[in-house]
Amino acid sequence: MIHRFTATATALAFATLAVPAVAAPIDPAQSEVKATFKQFNVPVSGNFTKFTGDVQFDAAKPANTKATLNVDTASYDLGDPDYNKEVAGKDWFDSKNHPKAVFVITGVTGSGNNLQATGDLTIRGIKKPLKFPVSIQTAGGKHTFTGKTQIKRLDYKVGADGDWGDTSLVADEVVIDFKLVMPAK
Repeated sequence: MIHRFTATATALAFATLAVPAVAAPIDPAQSEVKATFKQFNVPVSGNFTKFTGDVQFDAAKPANTKATLNVDTASYDLGDPDYNKEVAGKDWFDSKNHPKAVFVITGVTGSGNNLQATGDLTIRGIKKPLKFPVSIQTAGGKHTFTGKTQIKRLDYKVGADGDWGDTSLVADEVVIDFKLVMPAK
């Protein structure tokens, strides 16, 4: 049960993360979205294995960045099929009724590697604003966007009911790490 909660929290964390990029699709084979939460104060991590997105990015005008990241909430992988099924279930992501978590980037501020992305994260039909630092590297004909942010799972009603709502069992904070790779244009 504890591991199941952990998987759900991690999945939510990944669902919330989206990164600015170029007017191109994200390459899922080279990209990753990871969510880490604490269960009984022990870090538990999992990866979302299915996500899609596209980004419009101009290195000369990062403020014009627009992006959308769609994360398949049932794809959160904690390394155990039973845990994965639990976090996709009604108490956590409720993937049957909310199959996607969506992050839409509405802007980027800053310059160089000191950038802040802003947008809206929607999980379980609940939309919240999100702001986080992002780093962009261009090499080998590709843009790589990396970042990390923290969300509160209970803000999105993930694991909010029953024993899982007790944050001494599963922490409210979920850290989302991401690396999104796309072709540079």
